[in-house]
Amino acid sequence: MKHLALFMMLLAFSCFATALEPLHRGDYQQLLEQHPRPVLVVLWSVDCPPCYDELAALGRLHQEGETLPVMLVNTDTLRSSDDVAATLQRHNTGALPNYQFADPIPARQRREIDPNWYGELPRSYLIEEDSTQGHSGTLTEERLRQWLQSLSADNSQHSF
Repeated sequence: MKHLALFMMLLAFSCFATALEPLHRGDYQQLLEQHPRPVLVVLWSVDCPPCYDELAALGRLHQEGETLPVMLVNTDTLRSSDDVAATLQRHNTGALPNYQFADPIPARQRREIDPNWYGELPRSYLIEEDSTQGHSGTLTEERLRQWLQSLSADNSQHSF
């Protein structure tokens, strides 16, 4: 009976755990091809305090019931997976699509995403059918809300 209770507790906890998928070299383009457009790709690290503001804003929007066309990509190595998962849970972004660089040399994966990006964070990309816009710096909650409103208004031009 003790084992059954423990199993049920672990099962319940796993339902709330963050799904953090490793992002291997070459996976990024495949993910983009599978994801509907537009999509906002948000790159972040546990060593980036401004990234936490952006994660918190995304978490608030998600909790309000907003449909967020977003993919979160952590740029730390897999050795920090526990810290990454805890950060995502703390900011209520664990239910969003979450990926983490799996290459032990993150610079290789950064080049796959954008050969002109040198690792500054936070970094985001708004990817549409026929265009990609890069943005360095924190996207404020107000800016994220404006972008979401432009999506719901079905504007042909989205920017952030």
